[in-house]
Amino acid sequence: MKARSGFTLIELLVALVIFGIFAVLAYAGLGRLLDSRERLAAEQRVWQELSQAFLRISDDAAHARPRGVRDVSGVSSLPAFVGRLFDSRALAEPSLELTRGGELNYGGAPRSDLRRVAYRLKEGRLVRITWPVLDRAPVTEALEAPLLADVESFELRFYDQTGVPADTWPTATSGGPNVPPRAMEVTLAVKGLGRFKRLFLVNQ
Repeated sequence: MKARSGFTLIELLVALVIFGIFAVLAYAGLGRLLDSRERLAAEQRVWQELSQAFLRISDDAAHARPRGVRDVSGVSSLPAFVGRLFDSRALAEPSLELTRGGELNYGGAPRSDLRRVAYRLKEGRLVRITWPVLDRAPVTEALEAPLLADVESFELRFYDQTGVPADTWPTATSGGPNVPPRAMEVTLAVKGLGRFKRLFLVNQ
């Protein structure tokens, strides 16, 4: 009588154990791959946001205009281009504030192309602030748009026409309240990525 061919119980158990080991290894590898993809995607988003933040600052500086504005009191005036040292207090003024031009008029109605914009580090986020009017009133509400998260420091340095640096603007020798700097250096320290420094020419 011919013997039947097949697997014994021991062979099946060994095969199941080997299959289980490979399945666990494959699952662990897949998990690491997915984690790596998530980290890379998150890092890519941060790099994109950093690039967009610098592009936004560059565009505002390139369109700077020598037009001062009235503050919320309606009496005092603010220079066309203002640079301040960073202040972490909740009611602190923005570190950078300027009047820019070149705003598009989508409605077609006659209006100025100027807009007041500012940048401020707020609770670890770099935000861009805009006002609906140049000369503010007590009821004027600003709009804040977050640009970049996990920002540890936002540092500014300004250069006059002769290349002399200053930590604030305007200075005693800047030539007037509505004279912008020749250039502006921006340094952003981002958590986990490092410090990034860019130099921007300011429209004269």
